[in-house]
Amino acid sequence: LASAVTAAAAPNFVFLVCESTDGRTWREGYQNSVIPLPNIHGLGKSLGGAAFHRHYTNSPVCCPSRATMWSGRHAHNIPHSHSRGECAGMDVGGVWNNYEGLPRDYADRFDQILSREGGYDIHLSGKQDFSEGSHTLNVRLGSWTKQVQFPYDMNRTGGWREDYAEVCRSNGTVIPGNRSAHQGDWSVLEENLDWIKARSAANDGRPFFLYQGMNIVHPPYVTNRTYYDLIDPEKIEVPEWPEPLDMHPCDLHSSMIKGCVPSHSERKSVEDYYRKRNVRRIYYATIAEFDAMVGRYIEAIENAGLSDNTIFIVTSDHGDMQMEHRQTFKMTPYDASVSVPLVIYDPRRKRNPSVVVDDPTQLIDMFPTVLELAGISRSLWPSNVVEGRSLIPLLESGDAAGDQWTRTFVISQFHGMNVAMSWFLVVKKMPQTRRTFKLIQYGTGKEVSPQLFELVSDPDEKINLARNASYAAVLTELEADLCSVVYYPDVARQVASYDKESFRCWMKNVQGDWREVIHNSNLRWTPSFEDNLEGSFRALEEWLSTPDDSIVPCRSATKWPPEEGVDFGLISSIKTTRASALN
Repeated sequence: LASAVTAAAAPNFVFLVCESTDGRTWREGYQNSVIPLPNIHGLGKSLGGAAFHRHYTNSPVCCPSRATMWSGRHAHNIPHSHSRGECAGMDVGGVWNNYEGLPRDYADRFDQILSREGGYDIHLSGKQDFSEGSHTLNVRLGSWTKQVQFPYDMNRTGGWREDYAEVCRSNGTVIPGNRSAHQGDWSVLEENLDWIKARSAANDGRPFFLYQGMNIVHPPYVTNRTYYDLIDPEKIEVPEWPEPLDMHPCDLHSSMIKGCVPSHSERKSVEDYYRKRNVRRIYYATIAEFDAMVGRYIEAIENAGLSDNTIFIVTSDHGDMQMEHRQTFKMTPYDASVSVPLVIYDPRRKRNPSVVVDDPTQLIDMFPTVLELAGISRSLWPSNVVEGRSLIPLLESGDAAGDQWTRTFVISQFHGMNVAMSWFLVVKKMPQTRRTFKLIQYGTGKEVSPQLFELVSDPDEKINLARNASYAAVLTELEADLCSVVYYPDVARQVASYDKESFRCWMKNVQGDWREVIHNSNLRWTPSFEDNLEGSFRALEEWLSTPDDSIVPCRSATKWPPEEGVDFGLISSIKTTRASALN
């Protein structure tokens, strides 16, 4: 067959994807070298691999991130139909939230192409999470209703909370001794090590692709004493939290929903310096434990005599805010959330010194990279557009790839829960100055002001340059780059319409009275919903009565609705038809 790749030429792959890992944490020297990563750094440095320092997820939540990575396509270019649930058969334009993903009969993931066109023995294990129809009702309701102006009072209760709000206010958990809190990942790993041993003994001539998706590093923040003691708390830099009213309104909304805006009575304990430091210490300990898992795979490949022909690719699905900008979890456009680590070690391309790549790259680049490394001819790739770029030029030459690497920007987007509206970003390394900028646009770009950061001089993204006239040309250039990939005003309106269509479909088809189901005891937002039950239903009425593609700004008030007599120009402008909206 023309597609055949000879066993002698085709490399094996060990492809490891952890959870929720801020891409900056794997850089040597990060936080005063607080996290010991001998195995990850060994792949990227002492063994001559490549470390990518500006690698980005294309949508920072589990299923959409994986759907984009395995398909090589942006989130707005993955159409599918629901195969299950209350709205089975509904057509969806993209992977807008954690319930949306690749069609369940999708046949063009890169692992499927490796099998079909390259004769690879494929072994997928652990967390896969790339198909539509998974995750909970919490995810769907929180995503669909992100534009609803629910009532809240930050000073009294901390505001409207939807996610695991206790995570942001807890001290984290340290288990005594060396019993892992992530035993599920270790169990899958041990099974895979046995598979490698048996695979090597069988010697059937086929190359293999072994994948494990780990749950480790995902909140809640929990570790054991062994890994906790590896992290020196004195090295940890604890982020200062901005005052709520000093935050961008969309940041404020996300912080509130995640439980990171304390009530007046909670403020002292939640904002405590040592509590935040301890949470970071636990988070870093889980990353150190993941490094130990990587080490076990390296050892197994060496013991099987496969080191000379096995490529390691180690990355994460998205990051974690790890207490920066008054937030935990992912979903936001800051680097802690959207940057992900990436190390690629190809024994056929050892470099001394090793390669460090600062050019922006993205998870959809995994698709063409893996297929090219495996020697699969492009003529055998799917006929639909693969939007990622192969990283091989950067593997071989790093930032000096020159004409072989001409892309200067990457994009990401998000439309799910824990935000107030869709957002879109572009990160670009300016060829002339080598400075790297990030532009963030919300909604259609008209509802709230954008954010512009220079990531080299301002890695913590605290200085918004969007209104600085000196950077007007940069903003214009990045805007054009973003729109060349995704015309975000149209996508934002498309998502707004999808949200209302989905919610109405759920109202109609859910088992039982939707008015009871929507605040049952199993939903994370129920305490906030029932704090002002009448106001919560009124907010839903008002939202459903607006045009399907309408978008309202993120709110910057600490209380909603505002005091009587104060008009913020949102609710009073809505011409409601409440009776028809809820029936």
